[in-house]
Amino acid sequence: MALYVLTEYQWYEACKNGDREQVDKIIKKRSFYDLNYGLRGACHGGHLDLVNLMIEKGAKNWDLGLAGACEGGYLELVNLMIEKGARNWNLGLAGACYGGHLDMVNLMIENGARHWNRGLYSACYGGHLDMANLMIEKDAADWNRGLVGACRGGQLDMVNLMIEKGATWWNHGLEGACWGGHTDMVNIMIEKGATRWDLGLADACRGGQLEIANLMIEKGADMTLLYKYELNILRRMILIKLIENHLVRVENRKNLFIVDFQRDLMNRTEKYL
Repeated sequence: MALYVLTEYQWYEACKNGDREQVDKIIKKRSFYDLNYGLRGACHGGHLDLVNLMIEKGAKNWDLGLAGACEGGYLELVNLMIEKGARNWNLGLAGACYGGHLDMVNLMIENGARHWNRGLYSACYGGHLDMANLMIEKDAADWNRGLVGACRGGQLDMVNLMIEKGATWWNHGLEGACWGGHTDMVNIMIEKGATRWDLGLADACRGGQLEIANLMIEKGADMTLLYKYELNILRRMILIKLIENHLVRVENRKNLFIVDFQRDLMNRTEKYL
């Protein structure tokens, strides 16, 4: 039986978009999927039927569900997750800042959320200047973390704001931009001095970004270093899918590495096939 390979993003999007046909297909084909991540996606999209499906299948991370509900601005689902036991108000704050929902932000603050820098990161990720300013008023000042969020979300205005504030984490910005697949952000980080191509490649693989992965390899990313990042099996399979087309262009040492890597991976995943 062939393994149905997908990225975490595709699984999340299927749940967020309420694509029941795709969700059922993924589950039927026994792909690698995370029920709690699916719960968050379903809450983000406001799909109660999929929320119930994830719970029936075994999802129990109510805090992730709370974050998703806050991201989408669905009070009914926020209350459901709280009834189930969600208490991570800071994670909810982050979700609300990402989604730009002031009422949810205020609700999380009333319940005790205080991680303003986490809120700033998420506001930058989502591109919500009003949320970012609110977090700054609340004493957020981690401009580097905000930069990473802005790069991950492809938010140029927020990137510029964080740089103006003093952000200098170019390599971490590169990681975020690679994960999100934002070539313009990648180029800005490179112009600023980013050079950690291996980190960029790892995050491009996590995000399923073929074009960015190719760019990092062309820049000189050492693919053998990916072992050090302890990517899970799903991400390793995405990695192989992304770099197979480089086999004829990379040196023999790396060719042999890829062959061994594939053999090792298949040995690890036999029980799922």
